[in-house]
Amino acid sequence: MMAPRRREIIVVRSLTDSDLGLFKEHRKSATSKQRAIALTTPVAKQLLSPELFVAGGIDMDCICVFGTVSNREPRNIGKVGKNWRLGGHQLIGQEFAELDSKDFMLLRSVEQNDATRPVMLTFVGRRAQSVMHAGVVAIVKDKLHQSVAIYQERSPAFAGLAALFPSVPAGVALKAGT
Repeated sequence: MMAPRRREIIVVRSLTDSDLGLFKEHRKSATSKQRAIALTTPVAKQLLSPELFVAGGIDMDCICVFGTVSNREPRNIGKVGKNWRLGGHQLIGQEFAELDSKDFMLLRSVEQNDATRPVMLTFVGRRAQSVMHAGVVAIVKDKLHQSVAIYQERSPAFAGLAALFPSVPAGVALKAGT
């Protein structure tokens, strides 16, 4: 018997100054020592399988996209003290200098991901992508709690956000050698 298809979620994070430490272009001027993007416990609970949540996280296959820059490598989604973070190697690319606080990270994944499926991260900056940024703002305004909102696959907001950026294409989802 086939396992039921897991629904997708989209997590929207409104970036803060402390989140920008993940990007090489922002480290020179960063006042925070944080080198990851903050997530909340409710996000981690929906994003990770129950086993990974209890274990405190894992390195997941993450595909990051911003404009013409893309990066694919394992990134840690884990608990640091009492907080959950998405970290990993710094993201390198002059384009990331365009990101600022109040810009967005959109994370798209199956819910309760057991690390067998990649996670898609798309960054949306108001300077480089003003129309797309305005679209995200229109969807998430008044919905962010601690700078984060989660949208289930069957919600109207999910459909609007999904139209702005793709899920992981099947050809990309397969790791080399599989």
